[in-house]
This record gives sequence, C-alpha cells and structure tokens, in this order.
Amino acid sequence: MKKNKKRVTAILLCVLVLAGCLTVLQTVSASRKASTPVSAACLTLEPTTLQSTVTASGTVKSASTTNVYTLVNGCVVKDVHVEVGDTVQAGDILCQLDSSTLEDSLEKQRLSLSVSQNSTSQNLSASEKQYRDAVNNLDNGLNTTVNSARSATESALRALEKAQQDYDDARADVDDGMNSQLVQAEEALDQAQLRLDRAEETYEKAKDQVGDAYREVRLAASNAKKERDAAQKVVNDLTNQLAADPDNKDLQSRLVIAKADLQSAQQRLDFAEEDLENYETDSSTTYGGQTLRSIREAYEDAQTSRDSARKSLELAQAAVDSQLASYATALNEAQIAYDNALVSQQAAETSVRQGLEDQRAALNASRASSDTSVQELEIQSLEDQILDCTVTAPVSGTVTAVNVSEGGTPAGVLFVIEDTSRLELDLSIKEYDVGIVAEGMAATVRADALEDQRFSGELTAIAPAARAAAAGASSGSVEYAATVAVTDTDTPLRIGMSAKADIIVEERQDVFAVPYEALGVNAAGQDVVYAAVQGADGVYTVQEIPVTLGLESDLTVEVEGEGLTDGLLILSTADSAAPGQRITPVTDSGEETSSSGELMDMMMGAAQ
Repeated sequence: MKKNKKRVTAILLCVLVLAGCLTVLQTVSASRKASTPVSAACLTLEPTTLQSTVTASGTVKSASTTNVYTLVNGCVVKDVHVEVGDTVQAGDILCQLDSSTLEDSLEKQRLSLSVSQNSTSQNLSASEKQYRDAVNNLDNGLNTTVNSARSATESALRALEKAQQDYDDARADVDDGMNSQLVQAEEALDQAQLRLDRAEETYEKAKDQVGDAYREVRLAASNAKKERDAAQKVVNDLTNQLAADPDNKDLQSRLVIAKADLQSAQQRLDFAEEDLENYETDSSTTYGGQTLRSIREAYEDAQTSRDSARKSLELAQAAVDSQLASYATALNEAQIAYDNALVSQQAAETSVRQGLEDQRAALNASRASSDTSVQELEIQSLEDQILDCTVTAPVSGTVTAVNVSEGGTPAGVLFVIEDTSRLELDLSIKEYDVGIVAEGMAATVRADALEDQRFSGELTAIAPAARAAAAGASSGSVEYAATVAVTDTDTPLRIGMSAKADIIVEERQDVFAVPYEALGVNAAGQDVVYAAVQGADGVYTVQEIPVTLGLESDLTVEVEGEGLTDGLLILSTADSAAPGQRITPVTDSGEETSSSGELMDMMMGAAQ
C-alpha cells in the first residue's frame, strides 16, 4: 500500500515538472518569434540617368526614295538589267527600251528637213532688199512724205516764235510803264486830281468861313433830295407791280398816295435847293471875292474833269488790254497751228514707220514659212527619246522595286531606288504629346523584330497639321505625322519594319530614382521612401526618409532628400514594412541579406 502511494506521488511530481517545462518553452518560443525579422524586397539606391520620353510607333523607311520613270511612250522593254536588292550607282543602266521605231522616224525627219532647206533658201532675197531700201530712205532723209510734214512743222514753229516775241514786247512795255497811251492818260489824271485837290481846299475854307448856317442849308437840301429819291423809288416799285397786276385795286390806291408823297417831296427839295442857291449867291457870303456858288461850281467842275481823266485812263488801259489780248490770241493760234503741224508730222512718220513694220512683218512671214526650226526641234525630240530608251539610275542606292519585264510596255514608276544607309521612322504622335516634343530632340529607336537592340535617332520633323481622322474616330485619336532619323549607321534595321521611337523630352544624369510603388506618404503628407538601415547589432530596421520628387519617367521618379546615399537599401514596395520594423532585406537577385543578430539566434537554437 505504501509502495503504491509513493509511486503515485512520483508520477504527480513528474507531471508537474513536465507542465512547467512546457510553459517555459512556450514563453521562450513566443518571445523569439516576436523578435525575428521579416523578409522584405529591397532595391539598392545608386546614381542613374533618368529620362522623360514620349513613345511613338511607326515604320522604318529610307530617308531618300527615288522613283524612276521614262518619258518615252509606245516602246516595249527590250532588256531589264537589275532586280530587287541590287545595288546601283548613278548612271547605271536599269533597262533598255526598243528604239527601232523612233530611229525610223528620225531618218524620215532628217530627209524632210534637207528637202525644205534646199527649196526655200532663195525666196527671201527680194523681200529683204525692199525692206532695206525703205529703211535707208527714212534714215537718210529721202522720204518725201516725212520731209513735207517736217517742213510744215518748221514754218509753224517760226510763226509761233514771232507771235511769242510780239506778245512779250507788248507785255514788257506795259509792265515797264513804256506804253505812250497809258503814260499820257496817267499824266492827265494826275493834273486833274491836283486841280481837284486845290478846288476842294478852297471850297472847304469857304465853308469854314461862313460857318454852320451854310452846312445846315446844304444838309437840308441833301436830306430833301434823299426823301425825294426814296419817294421816287416807292412810286417806281408800285408802278412795276401794277404793270404785272393792273386790276389790283390795292396797288392802284397805294400808287396814288405814293405819287402824292413824291410830289410833296419834290416841292420840299425845290424849296431847299432854292434856299441853298440864294445863300450861295448872297454877296455877304463871299470868300476871296468869289461867291460860294462859284467856288462850289469850280469844285464840281474839277471833280468832273478828274472823273473824265480817270475814264480816259480806263479807256487807255482797256485799249492796251485789248491789244495784249490780240497778241495773246495770235500767240495761241500760232501755238495751235504748230501743235497741229507737229501732230501731222508725227502721223506722217508713224505712217511711214507702220509701212516699214508691215514690210518687216511680211519679211518675217516669209522667213517663218522657210523656217525649219520646228522640224529641227522634232528631230531633236526624236534624238532625245532614243537616248531616253536607255533608262539609267538617277541616284546611287538599292533597288527596292522593279515594275517592268521584258516585252512589256512601261507605264508609271519603273523602278524604286532607296538609300538603305540613311533610314528614318515615319511616326504618329498623339495629340496630347505633340505639344511637349520639338524638332531636334534625341530619340532611341527600337524594332519589334530586333528585341532589346537600341539605336540612336533624332526627331527631324513634325507635321503642322493633324492626320485626317478616320470616320467615327474620337478626338483622342488625333495624331500628327513626325519623322525620326536613325543616326546610327550599319544597323540591322530594314525598310518596312515596325518600330518605335522613344523621344527624349528631358534627361537628368547622376540622380537617384525609385519605382512609384516605393513611394509613400507620411502622416504629415510628405512624400517618403523607406530605407533598410543596419544597426550596431547588425539587424536591419525600416527608417522613413522624406524626399522631394523630380523628373518622372514611365516607371520611376527622381527623388532627393537628406539621408539618400549611394548603395542605400530602399523597400521596393512602400507598404511591405512599417517604420521601426526589423526586416531581412531581399535584393533584386532574390537573396536575403543576413544580419549578425540573426546569426546569433541561429547558433543558439542549434546549441540547444
């Protein structure tokens, strides 16, 4: 019984020990599992060249394509000397056309020309002599029609010169004050004016001596005369109106009143003039022994004499003007006569020259009828066509198309010669890309058939207008034709290959770049990358590094930031680990980068 009790106790103790060991082992295992680094894909940061490109697809073609034609019609192909793929030099014979028909036509034309030249060589002599004689007569002044017209012109010119001289002399006499009629008339006017001035001076002194009474009498007579003249005007106006309307009663009554007013005004004028005459003849109003009336009459006589002298001057001036007008008329008529004679002379000369022109036209017509230049041109054309029957290469290059065969009739393009050493791509650039590319940009050329091979190129042309869109195409399908020249030589590219060109819009050298998936954004909204930084214990820990983004390509983007160094490990995917997390970096080769801490754990596990 005691033995069984001891055995049970021993079993219980073993169970308790085993349970404690299991608990310790589980705790140690969980702790070790929590601190074990996780594997994370990383890339090694290193300086690179980053390019921003626009990719366009197209077809390889030659930069120099020459189509070969022939200008000869109706000749069959006799021989073809080349085939597709042959290399030719400029001037090499490509094919030969049968020229036998052209050669027969050439022989006939030459025979016809010889006959024409022999039959027409003597037909021009008479016409040429007649024309030369007419020209010599005109040049030597022997043409009677022209000589007569010239003589008439010379006579008219002399008459014109005399008329001009007569007018100039008469005009000069007037301008220089040498015309006797004007001189006498002007002197008589000066004397009459002098007498008038003296009479006026005497008259004014006499009026001043007698005082204001005389002026009042004269003023009364003057006013009475004005009233009489006004009344007379009214009578005259009414009389004229009544003549136009004799039955107008109103006009008749007004005319009666106006005549009465005129009669009264005339009576007042008679009284005023009588008072004036009495005053002037009164012996008490004399001046210098003369009555005022005699002084006034002397003054009025002097005025009349002055007016008469002025009229005489005007008549003399009119006579001189008439004489000048007569000379001017004679001059104008002489000018007209001369102009008419000159026109007649020119008409005569024109008529003679026209006759010469007619003779020369007849001579030229004779020459044209005997001209063999048309036949000579036809001969030259046949000779040229015979030469063109030998079709040669206009440029050096490779024959890429032969469109003729022996016995066939050539039409259109016979051969195509292309320079296979100078290639280019005929591309289409999308509408949204055409604004960021420019002629002169470098490009990388790649062909589908040549896998990873790359060739250098340059964007040499961009069309100014878009290609015509296909029916039903959307606005996003608008494309522009462009050309990229392949600058590398001796490439395996072939004409007609499908190819692409990566046009380099911008390029940055020696910069750091990461894939877009390696970028993250921290809590502050900053762009960041996550670096695997090895600690003192050899364990890699994820560290956040803020960055500034730069040039972007299709797959990567330029990054700048403090802490970025050559060889730094960057998480390939930003969300593959968190900042502070322990990781085991896996590089592009797929190998893990082991830390010294991991090696210690592995050794301890092996020892246990």
